[in-house]
Amino acid sequence: MLGARAPRGPGFPVLLKERFQITRPLEELELSLVRASLANPALIGEHEEAVLRTALSLARLYKIQHGGLDVGVGALLTPFRDEVERRLTPVLGGPQPPTRDQLIPHVRDLREHAARARDAVVARLRGRVPPEAMDRELRHKELVMVTGGGGGTAFVYLGVMSLLAEHGLEPKLLAGASMGAILAIMRSRMARFDPTEMINIVRGLSFRKLFRFISTESRYGLPAALRLFLRAGLGRFFGAGPEGSGLRLKDLPVPTLIAVGGIRRGMLPRPLEYYERLLGTSPLGLLNPAGVTRRLQATMGAMAELFTRPEITVRMHLGADDATGEFDALDAAGFSSALPGVIHYDVLREDPRMHSLLDGLMAQHGVARLIDGGLVDNLPAKAAWKAVAQGRIGTRNTLILALDGFAPKLTTPFWLPLQRLAAMTVSPNLPYAHHVKRFPRTLSPLDVVPSVELASKALHFGRKALAEDLPFLRRMLAPIPHVL
Repeated sequence: MLGARAPRGPGFPVLLKERFQITRPLEELELSLVRASLANPALIGEHEEAVLRTALSLARLYKIQHGGLDVGVGALLTPFRDEVERRLTPVLGGPQPPTRDQLIPHVRDLREHAARARDAVVARLRGRVPPEAMDRELRHKELVMVTGGGGGTAFVYLGVMSLLAEHGLEPKLLAGASMGAILAIMRSRMARFDPTEMINIVRGLSFRKLFRFISTESRYGLPAALRLFLRAGLGRFFGAGPEGSGLRLKDLPVPTLIAVGGIRRGMLPRPLEYYERLLGTSPLGLLNPAGVTRRLQATMGAMAELFTRPEITVRMHLGADDATGEFDALDAAGFSSALPGVIHYDVLREDPRMHSLLDGLMAQHGVARLIDGGLVDNLPAKAAWKAVAQGRIGTRNTLILALDGFAPKLTTPFWLPLQRLAAMTVSPNLPYAHHVKRFPRTLSPLDVVPSVELASKALHFGRKALAEDLPFLRRMLAPIPHVL
């Protein structure tokens, strides 16, 4: 019903699934149109493309956000949506590139249909939603960026962020896992990306500052040889001291979601001590090359056990609701980076607020330990889409750019088994991303604390890789000219 709020409660996820099934084919038609237009500049003129894209944008419109409220318009547009799909799916949805002769006959008719449909919605909303709010939803597409994990491979995302910022393309929402989560909160603490500041942050980091081979209590995380002290390296950038909380996820200038995994109570495959001893108990054990290989293979086996038994794990997204938005940003990214058998992260400081939040989260999901988000959701595009669909950033008209630095590559055979396992968690997310970027060159996964030289190299790799995608991204994210 026009103007009704979407129902909440148990049925809400089903409604989101249905909404995705309706809107995604229309988004695919727009993506196909823009890619075909870029590949063949003679295919269609700027005005003609704007008419078709506006029609597609209107056809998938189902809510307009104004004054903090969502106003539903989807039912009113059903006949127009059917008309758009009937006309454009055979032309843009097939295996063959569209031709000008196929597209042009629909431009004038769809412009007239779109104008009538738009005017009908404006008339129904008069006095409640100004036409400018609807115009903004139709013509302006916002960028959502998803950053996958993979240790040092993720530093290529710095180059992506840098190149996008140079062209005025700043994300309105970020979602990350593992090292991608750390880079996401580093990016989201700045309203505008500053590559110099990011490199300076890297310059101030060191392995000894971030990691230590010491025995500590394990309260929420899964024990491992290396203890991650994220606050020691990044705390000053988030207003966080050793004992106090800093910026919460809800405080970050750019809304951010962090993927975290959980081990269900009573389902940990092995004793806690097993994971703590996988890499040994001191750095001396890592000096023997043969020993390192053996230990890494054992660690990969332990992670594979978790990857291949999804009934053991739970997927969570911190920052996706008001309660988890209260999480300390560094703690969220720390738990998302806690790779079983390799890295342990925990909240052991006296911080009653965070302890209460963690106890509540774990009780709600029935988990005993928190683990790396990359093991359960290494490219959380679906979580990003759901946040957009629920009105998190004020618009549903977005382009979700997913960055996968840890995609399987034959050029890195040692990591290929783990990359293939990670790809299992990536696959369910792919339908929710509008553009997935994989990278031919990255740093090694082991370069989790790169030197300034390596970080600069990663930045260069990212910029070079994204350059080929930039025309498409700029076209998709540029405001559509007025045509109605």
